[in-house]
Amino acid sequence: MRLTLATVVAATLSTAAITGTAFAHHGWETYDAAKQQKVTGTIAELKWEQPHAVLWITVKGVRQEVWLSPLQRMVDRGLRKEDLTVGKSVTVDVQPHTKNANEWKAHSIMLDGRTVDLMR
Repeated sequence: MRLTLATVVAATLSTAAITGTAFAHHGWETYDAAKQQKVTGTIAELKWEQPHAVLWITVKGVRQEVWLSPLQRMVDRGLRKEDLTVGKSVTVDVQPHTKNANEWKAHSIMLDGRTVDLMR
C-alpha cells in the first residue's frame, strides 16, 4: 500500500489537532474539593466558548479566573451569556486550583436573586 504525501500530512495534522485539544482541557481533579467556599465579586470579563466558559471576577481587588460548566449544561439550567454582564455582582460556590491561587472551578453561581447549579 502506497501512501501519498497528502495522506500522510492530513493524518499528521488530524492527530496533532486531536492531541492539542486533549492537552488544552484540564481535569477537575486539579481543584481542591476540601476548600470549597462561596465568594462574591464583580464580573470583569467573560469568555463564552467551548469546552467551558471562563469568568473573571474581581474579589477584594484581586482578579480571579473562574471555570464554569460546558455551555449547553449552563443554558439547559437557565444560565445564558447575557446573564453574565461585566460589572454585575455574583456569588460563586468555588473550589480553588491546587497550584494556581487565582483560578477556581465553579459549582454554582448566584445572580439576579437565583442560584444556578453548574456541576451537580
